[in-house]
Amino acid sequence: MPSNAPEWERYERDRNWLWGAVHELPAGVLWGATGATAAECAEMMAGLEEFASVCERLGLSEDHTAFIEGCRWHFEHYPHYLGRRRHFVDYATYVQDRKGSLTVQLPTAPRR
Repeated sequence: MPSNAPEWERYERDRNWLWGAVHELPAGVLWGATGATAAECAEMMAGLEEFASVCERLGLSEDHTAFIEGCRWHFEHYPHYLGRRRHFVDYATYVQDRKGSLTVQLPTAPRR
């Protein structure tokens, strides 16, 4: 087994976890089967930063930049939306008003 096997396991686990959080966009950011709270978005931001570090160590940063930045945008903005949701029709409208992307594309899993 390669010496960086734990890094690859972490990469795969975190990639799937992050994708689970954003795959229902533009409906909203998920935490499991329910909408994320502001505190959960902060926890996802911390996990995203670790995922970015793992990608860097594995040499995947360039291929995953759009995914990481897309997740970051939503994890930063969703708590703001939650605190002011009565002012918006829905999260999709909130995202469009702020020139955000309505989707985040999952990067292709690399061959190792």
